[in-house]
Amino acid sequence: MPEAPVVLHAQGVSRRYAKGVMALSPVDLTVREGEFVTLLGPSGCGKTTLLRLMSGLDVPTTGTLTRAVDEDDLSYVFQDATLMPWASVRTNVRLPVDLTRGSGKRSAADAAQAVATALERVGLSDFADAFPRELSGGMRMRVSIARALVTAPRLLLMDEPFGALDDITRQHLDDELLALARKHRLTVVFVTHNVFEAVYLSTRVVVMSARPGRIVEDVNNDAPMRDAAFRGSPDFAMRAARLQAALLKGQQPGGQQPGALSAAGIGDTQP
Repeated sequence: MPEAPVVLHAQGVSRRYAKGVMALSPVDLTVREGEFVTLLGPSGCGKTTLLRLMSGLDVPTTGTLTRAVDEDDLSYVFQDATLMPWASVRTNVRLPVDLTRGSGKRSAADAAQAVATALERVGLSDFADAFPRELSGGMRMRVSIARALVTAPRLLLMDEPFGALDDITRQHLDDELLALARKHRLTVVFVTHNVFEAVYLSTRVVVMSARPGRIVEDVNNDAPMRDAAFRGSPDFAMRAARLQAALLKGQQPGGQQPGALSAAGIGDTQP
């Protein structure tokens, strides 16, 4: 079976900031269409830096990063919902469409339909006229996701979007995100420092070391089913333990060198 097309390709990509802080060691990474790739690592390890480089919000110090999608086919979900507090849910979600409408790409009718479809996808059709202050934290994040989906992107970049939420809300939104990604065949790059979230969501998990961030392992996570039973299964616990071990390896002086990858699957028993 042929491999899916490449959506993102990073080769030797690093980032050093103006004051000399090396946030990201040289990284090689390829993301293919339809993958759900999670960047997993401790806080401050360069996950957000790498995501910003992928989005074009920042530029690498060394190396090359190429995308097979243009800006109109890419959406970015930040850690906070970043909604306009004075605007309704409908207006918040419509913002990216309004920006593209300015270049004549969408009619008013098309924009309204796109917003309605995005709100339906995240289960917020009944809250289109509500304001952010009237919503729970989980609902505000769903509005942010709807805003990201409204332009029907091919690539969705998500920077710890559920990190500030309680566990029950977080698990519920994980389920919703997974269903959306499958239904609409999204390519997703997702940042988290939560091992269990990485196991549950991802088709691949890229484990990163502490700053300066480097790839310690690139692990296939081919779990056949993602549901409540999976979360409580021995298979889930074994996969989480494998990722935890990889995280710990990334903190050791003898860990793998920058850019090194492991082709082993997350369910493999080899060290």
